[in-house]
Amino acid sequence: MRNISGSYAGLSAPEAYLLINLPRWDAHRALKLGFMGLVTQGILRLDTEDRPGFIRVRHIPQLRVAPDLPAPLPPVAASLVKVVHGAEPDGLIQTVLRQCQREYRRTLVGFINDCVGPALVARGLAAPTRARALGLFPYDSFALTEAGEAEKSRLKDLIREAQAIPSLLDSDPAKAAAQIAALGSAFLLVEELKPHYPALEKAMRQSDGSSGDGGYYFSDSQTSGIGDGNFCFDFGHLDFSCFDAGAFDSFDAGFSDAGGDGGGGGDGGGSSGC
Repeated sequence: MRNISGSYAGLSAPEAYLLINLPRWDAHRALKLGFMGLVTQGILRLDTEDRPGFIRVRHIPQLRVAPDLPAPLPPVAASLVKVVHGAEPDGLIQTVLRQCQREYRRTLVGFINDCVGPALVARGLAAPTRARALGLFPYDSFALTEAGEAEKSRLKDLIREAQAIPSLLDSDPAKAAAQIAALGSAFLLVEELKPHYPALEKAMRQSDGSSGDGGYYFSDSQTSGIGDGNFCFDFGHLDFSCFDAGAFDSFDAGFSDAGGDGGGGGDGGGSSGC
């Protein structure tokens, strides 16, 4: 198992996203990152069902909760698992998002205010605060603590370095794997890596970060997990073999088609991307 330094190495993808973007954020973006992160950790499963269409076969993405999850789950993971359970039995993305709106309110603001933000507060990285939109309208928000500012700086440096990972995959795959290990689930914030997920899987499998069961450990800062031969439920675990690029492309398309991107969110002053 590969261990890395850093007290906050176990940040989930939406926590890392909010930390970097405060005081501006997009709840839809954070939510999508949350689901994607849990898929790569084996907590959720992303399946695609082929259905005949008028012109071509349609690839329909579905989210499922993996069996035999360990307990307790971290708060953000537990909240998202609850939502996916509520979307059973079909697991269709539009059903999941409807359940999200029941859980987090129509604009999904509750995912930030009631889930991700408090998770950062519990880590000592943020504190609740009151702000004013347009200088007039008060709303609840979060402000980074001194520790949060330091962690934001560290993560932004890692993300900048990670943008060069594609050029390392042939010349220095071990270094590429180490940089992914340092990022943990925050690797999902690096858009430049999306086309290279299969190559990253190969690089991590070749590195000494391989767990020997098809998964790759990047941190021991969270609860250890158990596996069933197909998934390893470790919250410091990344497994690129849990998905393929086509499945994630279908997920992105399904999320957007169901209204999960480009609407709502923000802090009263507008939303923010990564």
